[in-house]
Parts: sequence; C-alpha cells; structure tokens
Amino acid sequence: MIYIYDLLLNFIDSNRLIEFYEWSSNDIYDQVKKIPLFRINSIDMENIINGNIKVDNKFLTMINNKTYLYKNKKTIKYATLFSDLNRVVAIEFDSNGKSIFKSSLLLDEEEDVLEDSFNLDIFNLNYKVLDKYKQNFLTREEVLKKRYLIKELETLYENKDYDKLNYLYEEVFESDNNNIKNRYYLIIEDINNNYTDKYNKLYEIVRLSYQKK
Repeated sequence: MIYIYDLLLNFIDSNRLIEFYEWSSNDIYDQVKKIPLFRINSIDMENIINGNIKVDNKFLTMINNKTYLYKNKKTIKYATLFSDLNRVVAIEFDSNGKSIFKSSLLLDEEEDVLEDSFNLDIFNLNYKVLDKYKQNFLTREEVLKKRYLIKELETLYENKDYDKLNYLYEEVFESDNNNIKNRYYLIIEDINNNYTDKYNKLYEIVRLSYQKK
C-alpha cells in the first residue's frame, strides 16, 4: 500500500462505475488530499467494477480514516484506490465492509496513479462477491431516458390516455395484442430488462411530441 495525493473523485453509484466523461456539473465531488492505493489482480478488478463486494474487517482496519479531504479536513472512513495496472477505481465501503460507492478518475490522474502502481506488489484482497451485473451497462444519459420513459408511460396509463400509449407501444412492437393492460405491462417490462437503442428513439418521439404542443 502507498498513498496517492490530490485527486478528484465522484462517488455517485454502487451498482456501476460512472466514467469521468459522464460526470455532471450537478454532482458532488470530493477533492481528495490523500488516499491509499492497492494493486490487485485483473480478476479482482473485474469483480469490483462489475459488482458489489464485501471485504473483511482486517482490510477495513487498514484503510480506516486513511482518506483525507481538503474540505474542512474531513476524512472518508473507509475508502481506497485499486489498480490492476490497466485501470484505477476508487471504492467506498460501509462499516460492514460492503462496497457502497464507486468512482472513476480523471484520465490524466488515472495515468499518474497507474505509473505509481507498477512499484507495488499485488495485494491479496480477501472479499466476497455479493452480486454481479450485466456487462451491457447503460450510459448515464440512457439511465435518465429510461426513467423518463417509464414515468411517462405510467402517467399515460394512470390518466387513461390509451391512444398515446397505443401509439408508443406500436412504435416498438409489431403485435396483435390489443389488450391495453397487457401492452402497458409488456413495454414497461421490456424497458426495464431490455433497454436498447429503440428506446432512445422512443424517448426522442416523446420529447418531440411535447415540443409541438
């Protein structure tokens, strides 16, 4: 373990790693003064990035209050950087050892940390994988579009605006199913479980319809 100094981190999600180019001006950033760094193997890195893990108490003790922020001289109780010599990720854990937030790094800062990582031996991280995620993550923009569409469809169904609901359904599916309830639940389920580019197009249709009003 070594320490890395002067980083900008953006702990905003536990389920997926938000890349730095998806960061928003509305996010709450942490200007980190000092944070520990561990080199791990690529399998461990894949598990950390693509799922949630739980580390043991021994590791929590190692990183306890070792991450210092510039703001008000605060610390993040359990946070650290991991590197596998290909990329770097910052993880925050809760008091039980479960990963609760992830942050990518700015590109130039990640490159600097990767250089420092070459001087480290691989650390044997003791952890359990709690769950893993599909590889086809949505972009941050697509997550927002997905939420918007679901809310719009729920509103249409609640207000019994079946004509518009049918129109949106038929933009996506070629189906003889004329039962509006079945149509509504089918499109909601498909958006939740199989979001693809067709729903980006549907989002544009919905937004355009409001602009014409």
